Amino acid sequence: MGILIERFYGFLCVFIPCLIYQGWLLKKEGRTAHLGYHLFWVNVCVLYLYLAIDVAGIGSVWDIGSFKTIIRGDEIHLLPFSEGIGLTTVLNIIMFMPLGFLVPLIWRSYRNGIKVMGIGLLFSGLIEFFQLFNYRTTDIDDLLMNTLGALFGYLMFVGLKKIFPQVGEKSILLAKYEPIVYVVLSILGEFLLFNWRLIA
Repeated sequence: MGILIERFYGFLCVFIPCLIYQGWLLKKEGRTAHLGYHLFWVNVCVLYLYLAIDVAGIGSVWDIGSFKTIIRGDEIHLLPFSEGIGLTTVLNIIMFMPLGFLVPLIWRSYRNGIKVMGIGLLFSGLIEFFQLFNYRTTDIDDLLMNTLGALFGYLMFVGLKKIFPQVGEKSILLAKYEPIVYVVLSILGEFLLFNWRLIA
């Protein structure tokens, strides 16, 4: 039961800031065509962001002071593939493929491999940075493979779009940087709001 409460609490920490942002967008932009479709897929993406954060594990502001030092040089690996290529490499690619698929599906103006890789790089970079706060290893391999995974996800979308041209035809954009804001809010929500001591 405790693990379910922890997961639900973690999800709320990610979902609530994104929900507040959605409310602000709707107030600002008003009703528009395909809004229900858009919000459904946006919230699927938010769920994915939470799951990726939960699997990767990041620290929170409440971890500061729990350890002797905040940033530990021996846990930062900046030399690519210094430990070779293994199962973790493949799993890091797979973990970010849904992001690469969902971004172009939801936001038509982000149907560009460079933009999708940029969002993958941003999300992975934030995860790696905030892992510094909880004794997780910050690894350049993870950053590279996550970004590659986002690209593979994008290529899957492109392939599906060629087979089923109607896929993503209802996509809209409520704000220029909407997907980027969701990525940043999900990370900050977990970092600022998740206090593991409340459920320990």
